[in-house]
Amino acid sequence: MSRGYRVRLPVPTWRNTTTRVERSDALALDVGLLAILSEAEMAALLRDRLAEDGWSREADGSMTRSFGEVSVELAPDGRTVTARATAGKEVKVRGTSEAEANAKLARAAKSAESELSRAAAERLGAAEGEIRATLQAALQKVYVEALQRKAAAMGQVESVHEGRGADGELELTIKVRVP
Repeated sequence: MSRGYRVRLPVPTWRNTTTRVERSDALALDVGLLAILSEAEMAALLRDRLAEDGWSREADGSMTRSFGEVSVELAPDGRTVTARATAGKEVKVRGTSEAEANAKLARAAKSAESELSRAAAERLGAAEGEIRATLQAALQKVYVEALQRKAAAMGQVESVHEGRGADGELELTIKVRVP
């Protein structure tokens, strides 16, 4: 003989929990300007050159530019360039109770943090070469301009010759007639 049983299971009440997780990474580069002219004149030349290359001047005296997903800033004193990469994502979990949902959220957020830290570092590493090349090209142009100004202050400039050496580096020859 069989008997039928009716079993009632409670329907779980799901709790949805979300949070935004962000991680960033930064790279600081020293801008070592040679003392061809005064420090203020060299910094002004660098700012002018970077403005020509698409950098934006900010109210606090800093300059900024984006290289893909990496934001780069020249400090107001002109001595440091800082590149920052940020990665973020929304983490969503659900649990049958508030405590379970919060515990799952903490685990998921920790996992997402390490993944996002890696992503931010990869973005920064991918843009580093372009950032360094852009700064190097700007500094080279600043040095050429500074040397030409310094030569003009010393006397009459007879000739200026720019060329590339065997190693590919810029060579600048300025002949000056000194009175």
